[in-house]
This record gives sequence, C-alpha cells and structure tokens, in this order.
Amino acid sequence: MNKKLSGFAKRWGDRLRLRRTLRQATPLHFVFAERIDYLNPAHWDALLAGRHLLMSRDYLRAMEAAGTEGMEHRYAMAYEGTRPLAAVAVQLLDVGLDRFHATRASKGLPKEGSLIAAINENVEPRLQQKLMVCGNMLSYGLDGVASDPELDPFTRWHAVAEMLYRLRRAEKLNGQIDFIMIKDLDEAAHADSGMLRQLSYRAMSTEPNMVLELDPAWKTHADYLASMASKYRSSVKQQIFKPMEEAGCQLADLTLVEVAALAGRMQDQYLAVQDNASLRPVTVGGRYWASMAALGPDRVRIRAVRKQGELLGFLLLLLDGETVTAAQIGFDRQAAKDLPLYLRLLHASVEVALDAGARRVVYGRTALEPKARMGCKPVVTRLWMRHRQPVLNAVIKHGFGLVKAPDAPAISPFKKTTA
Repeated sequence: MNKKLSGFAKRWGDRLRLRRTLRQATPLHFVFAERIDYLNPAHWDALLAGRHLLMSRDYLRAMEAAGTEGMEHRYAMAYEGTRPLAAVAVQLLDVGLDRFHATRASKGLPKEGSLIAAINENVEPRLQQKLMVCGNMLSYGLDGVASDPELDPFTRWHAVAEMLYRLRRAEKLNGQIDFIMIKDLDEAAHADSGMLRQLSYRAMSTEPNMVLELDPAWKTHADYLASMASKYRSSVKQQIFKPMEEAGCQLADLTLVEVAALAGRMQDQYLAVQDNASLRPVTVGGRYWASMAALGPDRVRIRAVRKQGELLGFLLLLLDGETVTAAQIGFDRQAAKDLPLYLRLLHASVEVALDAGARRVVYGRTALEPKARMGCKPVVTRLWMRHRQPVLNAVIKHGFGLVKAPDAPAISPFKKTTA
C-alpha cells in the first residue's frame, strides 16, 4: 500500500511540476504582426517545410485583401536566438449563436412573428463570443501551425500555446477573447499535441471530413468512372451528366477578368447556399472571389457551370500540393430544381484534381451521402478548445455550438478487387 501511495504521490508531484513549468514563460523569443508582410519573409517561408498554399504568404495576403466581415488576422513567430522555430496564423472572429443554424427562410425554422423567431433574431445575435482560431475557418486541416521539422513535439506545442496566450492578452485592448480554438488535427497531430491538456485545453471531435483518395492509375474522370461498380457509374452518367448535357450546360474555369465581372452574381449564388446551411460561422464577402482568383490557376481554380452564357453555379477549388480542397460553392437554387448543379460541380472537382496531378480531394463536413457515393471516406479530425473563464472551460465537452452531424454512410461505389 505504501508503495502504491508513494507511486501515486510521485506521479501527482510530477504532474504539478509539469503544469507549473508549462505556465511559465519559455526561454524563446517572439514576434507578432497584424499583417503577414510585417514578418521576415525568409523566416516564415523556412518554416513551411514543403507546405504549399494555405500558409503561404501569398494566400494569407489574399485572405487579408478579401476583407471578410467580422474576421481579423494575426500572426506570430517563435525564435530560439535568431533561429525561427515555429509560426502560427490566427483568425479573430466575432461569432454569435445565430451563426450556428440556418436562417428562418430555410425549411423547418420558426415563422416570422413567432416567439421562437423573435428569440432567434433579437436575443441570439447579442450572445456574441470572440473566437481566436489557430487555423483557417475556410479550410479543413491544421493550416495555422508551421514549425522546424526537427523541433520536438513538446517544444513545438509549448511555443504555439505561448504565442496564442500572448496574442490573447494583447487583444484585451480590442475586447476580450472568449475562446481559443486550434483546428483541425488528424490522429497523429492530436497525439503529438497532447501536452495542451496540461494547459486546460479540451479536445473535441468534429463532424467527419469527407475525403476522396485518388487512385494513381486514374488519369482522367473517365478512368475514375470506369473504376466504379456499374450501378454507381450508370447513376452518375444518367442522373448527373446526361441532364446537364441535354440542357446545354457547359463547364469551364473562370478567368480573373470573368471573376471580376461576375463577382456580384457569384456572391448571390454563394449566399443562397450559405443561407440554407445549418453551420455557417464565416461568410465571405464579394471581394473574396477576385482575391482568390488572383492567386492564379496553379493554386486556385473556379470551375463554373453556364447555360447560354448565364452563370448557374461555381465551385472554388484550392490546389495545395497533392491535396485539392473544394472550398466554397454557389449555385442558382431555382435552376437547381431541374438540374443536378451541386453534384455536377462535385464531379468537376475530381476532373480538376486529376488534371493537377493531385492525390486526394477534400470535401468537408456536409452532404455526407452524395460524397460517400462518390467514393469519399470520413476522416476524423479534432479541435483543441479553451475558454478564458475556468468555470466555463471546465464544462466544455461537446463543442462550441457545433452541429452534430450523423455518421457518414458506409458506401463503397468502386469495383471489388481480388488479391
């Protein structure tokens, strides 16, 4: 018994010493900036270590230029002497509960004039929380942290935690930060960052992220379709491609000049989709489309559906090395009553990805069944969350108002292979 008590006391003492160590300043040095161009560009680039688009200075500069309402940007770098060790890209958001469900115009929400509608419109928008996101609310991945590849996990995440703490403290002049979120971590990154628990961060699972892994043998969309079982292949051809062809619809990438001319129409179609979404913490503005398109077709493609020259829908795709992300979509809801615009745009992303030599397409956390029918598989990701109030932080278990999605259906549309 004495040995057990002694062992327990030692473990508890070790834990307390670790906690005290983590809550002290590291011996590192830091720089902070409100614009990416204020930082040393060579130092920032050195930490990307083969990462491509989503933490590049060009992309972050484009995000700043987009001027998304309610979003601000912050950056920090950690140094050991003059050697850059780690960097974070942060978004500051004012988020109300009204951003976490669909508008009244969407199916099933209270009618105008009802008590519940009055609460939705007058009370929930006032329940604002200021959120600091280490990462990108418009992508799916750990797009807010970069570090020296030789850095050990403990030092990496200790540096990240201190940068976020210092940023939060600095923002008191602009209003208190309520939540800190680090998103999105896969299983390996989550295990790697486990020391954050000692700093009162809470780990939470998100809805599954749907990802299509592309077979290296596929060179074209026709190859991809040929790998499907006949009933799924026939469904794509007869229910998606045939109606679009018969209606005279054409698909092509928009040029920067075309995006500038169509920005208003694109924004309307994007908002038509956003207004029907149950989870919409960030809504981009009309300047976003040209800002992204200006990055060039090797990094951003905007594939559009047109009929007799009229824009019916579009999908913005981020090309990031071996990964293509289907980032934002918009389409004419009236036209979509007769045409499978959404599904055709999803298949357009496969065409773009194969053309770019990518190995996977990331589709995000909505419309699980149609994405599963395309061959997507759910990938579990996690968040680290922390509230500034210890009492509230202690009860964080199931997310910050995040909508709980059902599990992705188990669908295997591809032909069975024999060993």
